[in-house]
Amino acid sequence: MNESYDTEIEKLNSLIKEYGGVDSYTTDQAVELIEQLNRIIRQQGLDPETREGFFEGVCRIFNIELINRGNYEQGKYVFAPNHISEFDGPIFGTIVPNVLVVAKSDWVSNPNLNRLLEKICSLISVVRTDKSSGMKVLRGCVDHLNASADGVVNIFVQQTIADIDITTPEDIAIGAWIVAQKASAPVIPVYCEQVSSEHPTRIVFGEPIVCADKDDFGKLWLESELALRDSIKDPAARKPVLCEKHQKPISQRSF
Repeated sequence: MNESYDTEIEKLNSLIKEYGGVDSYTTDQAVELIEQLNRIIRQQGLDPETREGFFEGVCRIFNIELINRGNYEQGKYVFAPNHISEFDGPIFGTIVPNVLVVAKSDWVSNPNLNRLLEKICSLISVVRTDKSSGMKVLRGCVDHLNASADGVVNIFVQQTIADIDITTPEDIAIGAWIVAQKASAPVIPVYCEQVSSEHPTRIVFGEPIVCADKDDFGKLWLESELALRDSIKDPAARKPVLCEKHQKPISQRSF
């Protein structure tokens, strides 16, 4: 756009590099990064304190190309994307109107971060090691979908940042399947490339997962994600760059 805009993009990329990539931030670092995103979005002539303005601005910054989103802009759905960066929550929290994102508790409990996010998206907090917290979140997701004819719940079914190549069917939480059954809303697999301001970032929406048995959900989700990734062409989907923690198999991590 101009020299000042380019300088702000350089600042964003410098922060990302300083913090080790796009996949492992503290909540305080996330505050700094989102504030930097907002500065850039304002330079685009958009309002980052609205859902539409934030999402359009982020799409420009990260060269986001949406594939098949138009199929799911109306109606009730459970989005089940892969999770490959700390920016995924704000992106999927603004990708369509009236979406509720299941987020890890520290993102919601940090007041400075929450103050930024609550202006643009709706989050529900889950303590991943607490079964009662998980049950409360599932009820909240069902209530959200039942409250209107058009609404979305976004659940990162891997429960953590991970490449799908190191994800197994056993790693996949069945909460999305439960919510879908109780709210009569289909589960939509979504594949998202790791965000980049230097490369295209493709987000591909797939066909609903047809699954009658919760024990099959993990396998079917993973098959859908692999197929969606393989559908990205010219160029092919980028391999995500992950920190040491996120390179470990999910079963070997502690949340």
